[in-house]
Amino acid sequence: MTVLKNSPSMSVPVRTSFAERGARTGRTVVFALRRVAVILAYVVVALLAWQALVVVFAIDPIVLPGPAAVLTALWSQVQAPVIWAATWVTFQEAMLGFAVGATAGILLAIMLAESDLLYRLLNPYIVAFQAVPKVALVPLFMIWFGFGIWSKVVLIAVFVFFPVMVNMYSGLRSTTDEEEELMRVSHATRWQRLRHLRLYKSLPFLFAAFEASFVLCLTGAVFAELLGSGTSVGLGTMLQMYTSRLDVAGLFGIITLLSLFGVLLDALVKIAARYFLRWDRPARS
Repeated sequence: MTVLKNSPSMSVPVRTSFAERGARTGRTVVFALRRVAVILAYVVVALLAWQALVVVFAIDPIVLPGPAAVLTALWSQVQAPVIWAATWVTFQEAMLGFAVGATAGILLAIMLAESDLLYRLLNPYIVAFQAVPKVALVPLFMIWFGFGIWSKVVLIAVFVFFPVMVNMYSGLRSTTDEEEELMRVSHATRWQRLRHLRLYKSLPFLFAAFEASFVLCLTGAVFAELLGSGTSVGLGTMLQMYTSRLDVAGLFGIITLLSLFGVLLDALVKIAARYFLRWDRPARS
């Protein structure tokens, strides 16, 4: 927002101009292109180091194939419709699980931050549930929700829930005494304090949780598919198929797809954070 100064003691806020909005959009595009360039540079360096390792130590392809063999397998995979169908299944599971886990985490964090009594009552149960190994819950989820997509969605939601809830709660409680006093002096209601102060203060914490949670939702999706794919075939199921054939190049191809998927999701979160947290940029710098 720009400021029009009429006098030394008076300033009138006006709407942001179209030029400033265009410049802001341009900066976002440049930021995205720079991230793509950096990622490509990392990929090239990693491939060269990988090829040098295989050649220098004469590693058997059944143990570690070279980049050329992996890229050939990957090219064959992306041309097969079954891979795209499996990718779509894993994507659905990951995004549904993320949506359920993130929504539950945000709502519970708001309730705990607004009620000290509720926090004292529920915190021991939350800590106890968080300490349970997630792999121990898989048989229960398969009994309760079956071998279809929903048992995997619930498992992914559990993976995502705790990072989002903990970070969101920390963000909501990060307001200073001066900020809270200013809202009280302004006669702000409880809802107004939550909406105009605490939610804004929690956004950097929330996006930090999202960055970690997108990786966790992919991990949870593949983990659930490895333990029980049921009637759906995802990328985790494809990993099992290539393992049974001892096709190490094919395994690396699927792992590469998962890595690219994770990098894309991470980039989208960072771009969204750069846009929604532009008000916080001077403070963070």
